Amino acid sequence: MRLKRQRARFAALIQHIPAFADPAAPVGAWHQPEAEPGCFSAVSFLLNANAERFVEDCYAHGWVLERFDWAAWAQTEVARRLRVQPGALASASEHQLAQLLTVVIRQDRFVEGALAAAFASRLILGVLRRAEQLDRE
Repeated sequence: MRLKRQRARFAALIQHIPAFADPAAPVGAWHQPEAEPGCFSAVSFLLNANAERFVEDCYAHGWVLERFDWAAWAQTEVARRLRVQPGALASASEHQLAQLLTVVIRQDRFVEGALAAAFASRLILGVLRRAEQLDRE
């Protein structure tokens, strides 16, 4: 039963590879609502349907960890290496992928466009491809 659950968990990520494989394919757009004269209107990044579905699947399949100090972990050397060194990401464990996804998804709530940047840098695609590799092993 555990293996079946793990396979479903990986499949939830892997299914998104085609949607994000093309570096030119947008994952959303920046939007600034009109404001009345003299008022400020904040710019926000609106995810497209594919990116929204990806985030929903991450939550639904336990890739966004609960009771995890993601802000502290994001400052660790391990987190930094996973974000910037393709070799480190290529050997990441299932749990490290979940930690990384938790960071980029939760960080987006506080830093507008953080998730968009993770897509643009191909970090998300790297996570998906590593999940695919782990699923095959």
